[in-house]
Amino acid sequence: MPLPRQAGHPLPAAPIDPDRDEARRLLTEELESGDYRLQEPWLTRAWRWFVEQLPDVPDLGALPPWTTWAVLGLVLCAVAAVLVFASRDRWRAGRLAPQAAAGPVLGGARRSAADYRTSAREALSAERVDEAVLDGYRALAAGAIERTLLDDRPGRTAHEVAQELSPVFPVHADDLRRAGDVFDAVRYGDHRASTEQAQAVLALDERLLDSRPELAAAAPRSTVPS
Repeated sequence: MPLPRQAGHPLPAAPIDPDRDEARRLLTEELESGDYRLQEPWLTRAWRWFVEQLPDVPDLGALPPWTTWAVLGLVLCAVAAVLVFASRDRWRAGRLAPQAAAGPVLGGARRSAADYRTSAREALSAERVDEAVLDGYRALAAGAIERTLLDDRPGRTAHEVAQELSPVFPVHADDLRRAGDVFDAVRYGDHRASTEQAQAVLALDERLLDSRPELAAAAPRSTVPS
């Protein structure tokens, strides 16, 4: 005879003893709940949504000829977006990487400005543009020292050359700064120069030779002007 149930005390539920299929179903429902679902990147979710919006090929029927090119264009645009997004962090890391410390413009055995100019022009003719940039800017610095527009101070960097010559040649201040940046990028930043950049450095050196300096703004001289 079954025992009477007391008020306010429900009988315990019968233990669940599912078979294999039922257990798999319960496990699947549990894993699909929010507690176990992995967070996908928004780009992956957006791509899945885009693919789901495309109609099935059998449902399209006869398509005009341009449809194939349109779909191909959409796919290429999507692939390009994925590549840009994937390379974003690498590009930012390259932009934020510390630059190498700049060194002197005129290091090692000292040569005349004319020698530097000859080497720069020969290098440019032989399409050795990096060498043309370096020797072209060295010719500019050596020429300023020979004209006593700069004192013969060892260790002067390209930035310092541009900074000290800018008041002397104010019209060419921006060109001096850009040429100094190119020199540092090639010499100490492991960058490759372009032919246009090499030509610009050599042309700047020639313009400075033809320009009259503002001597009141020149750096203190260590030698007597000739």
